[in-house]
Amino acid sequence: MNIRNHNSTAQQAQLSLFSEAKKENLVLDTVHQYFFIISPPEAIKSKVKLLKHKLHREIGLSDYNLNSSEIISLMSFHTMRPVNDRFIQAVQQLFSNNHPFQIHVSGFDHFEHGASSNIIYAKLENSEQIVKLYQELHVLLGLRVRSFVPHLTIGKAVPRAHFKKSFSMIKNHSFEEKFTCNQVTILERRLQNGVVGKYQVLKEIRFESPNCPQGPVPHP
Repeated sequence: MNIRNHNSTAQQAQLSLFSEAKKENLVLDTVHQYFFIISPPEAIKSKVKLLKHKLHREIGLSDYNLNSSEIISLMSFHTMRPVNDRFIQAVQQLFSNNHPFQIHVSGFDHFEHGASSNIIYAKLENSEQIVKLYQELHVLLGLRVRSFVPHLTIGKAVPRAHFKKSFSMIKNHSFEEKFTCNQVTILERRLQNGVVGKYQVLKEIRFESPNCPQGPVPHP
């Protein structure tokens, strides 16, 4: 998602969220990438990772898929100008009325990925609050709000030739977990001179509610 190429009036009004840069000091070959995520507990990440390894053994999915993070993606964008403190404050204000909420991971589904592959993912049953966060972030940045299905990716870019076998294998597993989402994490990385940096945590924005339980929710 490229902030620079969005031409709406609303987007122009958001430029104060990005650092000023004098023309002579602007490094034109540096791109700043930002990623908003929800990070599940380690127990859920471990289950997702086991399923990734199973797919990798069965159909030889790429190492990129095998080593990708087990997270729920809200949105990402890139820009030539880094965000500033006003951006962080605006996001904190945006989320100030949000409270910790339950996420229910239940079963599996899939959707098409390009012309020749599919994505297999773990479903999130009560995803309304996640969609709300996604929509609020897009409005803040003046970006178009598109259809959004929150999910936990198991297999990315599964070739159509292997999809039926892969999905049949995955859907036979039981995956029923609940956890409390109490924060959104902002990650940042730089792409400079053809070198892609690693994502680093820029900010963890917690939802305030002292009476809400934290961490995984045990099954009855």
